[in-house]
Order: sequence, then C-alpha cells, then structure tokens
Amino acid sequence: METTTTTIKGLAVDVIITETTHRDARGILFYLATISVRSRKTGVEKIARRSRLPGAGKAIARDVQRLGVRALDRLVA
Repeated sequence: METTTTTIKGLAVDVIITETTHRDARGILFYLATISVRSRKTGVEKIARRSRLPGAGKAIARDVQRLGVRALDRLVA
C-alpha cells in the first residue's frame, strides 16, 4: 500500500489530503482519498469528504489551490 499526504496551508485552516492506493501487476485494487480540514487555532481536524474514485484527491487539491476558501465552502457544506 502506498499513502500520499498533501497539505495545503491557509491563513485559518489547513487542508490535508490523504490518498491510499494498493496496486498489483494488473492495476489499482484499492483507492481511498480522505480530505480533512484542520483548524490552525484549535488543531481540530474534521473529515470533509471521502472518495473512492481514482484521482479524486488530486482533483480536490487542484481545486483548493485554485479557488482557495470558496472550494472549502463547497467541501464542508
């Protein structure tokens, strides 16, 4: 299993994207992306979304980097 963690730092919150992938010779057997929002002030971490679609973590990371807080509003709501 391979786990990749991406942290996008903001002024008030950090977005943590954890992608777990398990592969074999034929392709992907298991994929899970977990998107968490961590408050910088309190350190409380909340899971905003989970996805089993391959590539979803990278797409969310790209949206958060591009849209910033507006993408987080969509995730948490």
